[in-house]
Amino acid sequence: MINEAFLQFIWKFQLFNFTNLKCSRGASLQILNRGIHNHNAGPDFLNVKARVNQMLWNGDVEVHVKSSDWLVHKHQDNPHYDAVILHVVYEEDVQLKQADRTPLFCLELKGLIPNKYLTDYDTLYHSYREIPCSYALPVLDTFFWNSYTERLLVERMEKKQAQVRAIFLASNKDYQECFYRLMAYGLGLKINKDPMLRLAEATPLRILQKHCPNRLHVEALLYGQSGLLLKRFSDEYPKELQLEYLFYKEKYRLQPLKHQQWKFFRLRPNSFPTLRISYLADFILKSESVFEELFHYKGVESLLSFFNLDLSDYWRSHYVFDKKSKRIRKHLGDSTLNTIIINTVLPFCFFYAKQQSDEPMMMRVLETFKDLKCEKNKVVRNFKEAGVNGRSAMMSQGLIHLYQNYCIPRNCLNCRVLNQILK
Repeated sequence: MINEAFLQFIWKFQLFNFTNLKCSRGASLQILNRGIHNHNAGPDFLNVKARVNQMLWNGDVEVHVKSSDWLVHKHQDNPHYDAVILHVVYEEDVQLKQADRTPLFCLELKGLIPNKYLTDYDTLYHSYREIPCSYALPVLDTFFWNSYTERLLVERMEKKQAQVRAIFLASNKDYQECFYRLMAYGLGLKINKDPMLRLAEATPLRILQKHCPNRLHVEALLYGQSGLLLKRFSDEYPKELQLEYLFYKEKYRLQPLKHQQWKFFRLRPNSFPTLRISYLADFILKSESVFEELFHYKGVESLLSFFNLDLSDYWRSHYVFDKKSKRIRKHLGDSTLNTIIINTVLPFCFFYAKQQSDEPMMMRVLETFKDLKCEKNKVVRNFKEAGVNGRSAMMSQGLIHLYQNYCIPRNCLNCRVLNQILK
């Protein structure tokens, strides 16, 4: 399918036959500088340099499928297009003139673009696969993937900064409160991340830290605020939590969440919000020490002990209140710990370093991704089936960003993978 975006790609990378180039009016054409791709209003490429019939021209290039699109878009009435020296089109269906009535030089690409490029792009554009170029990925070497996923990781980290910044501003620019909310959000995983964030917002860190190191008091505040204590219980532990919470609710004038927002259905028991809240309580107990490490990030090794979170005794034999189960493991699983480091700890450290203009710390954060295990998820599996094996978190994060921002929206023309395939 021929469209403007594809033709802009062809011009940008000069993927057409240069032999004896001529404008449609027969003038000889030599392209000296293809210009800078303009993503704002105005012509598509700026500061182009070309020689037409031995005369040197400096100006802009506008790209269209048909030359008549110039009139459809009313460029003839827009002074921003007066500096256009060359109209690049797939087909010249009408000859145009500039505002001063001089002819507008036009390069017709029809017949100049190799069939391979047309076929490959058409295949990608109409592909039903989740990864449209999966058929061609095995030909790309390890060097390319290492280089590209490193760049994609930086893009992903920059994109994540918007989320961290929003929580930072909502926390009144308090770095500790911001990270606490991010931590709650991360512990909630995909299903309960939003209610976990709301729980953290409703239960400020400064209140919880007043009750360290008493875990019962911290858990009473969190479970009470979650809305999960609003029923009659048989077990002594939830009864104790209720009594403690009633006192603190009045003392701090707290308003609990509605319990209906928590999701248990179709979740593995280890992911139940009841357990996730207990892990969050353990983080609160360690929080006074962890922030010093976060703000002076040297490497992930010094942080692992803070995030290898424990359940309280009750939850080692329960998944929900008043229902005993077989004994379960004490700590977060390695995979979950890896996910929290990747998606919560490192983005926050990157944000903090950027706020402090600490480039060495930013680089240490990015380097850490190379040392962490590749994530296990559907996106990584899809790329593995297509012949791309993830070897580290840098690669898995890069592939996730590639999939979400290039594959799903079919943003292939801005992806380096397509450029490599066409080569």
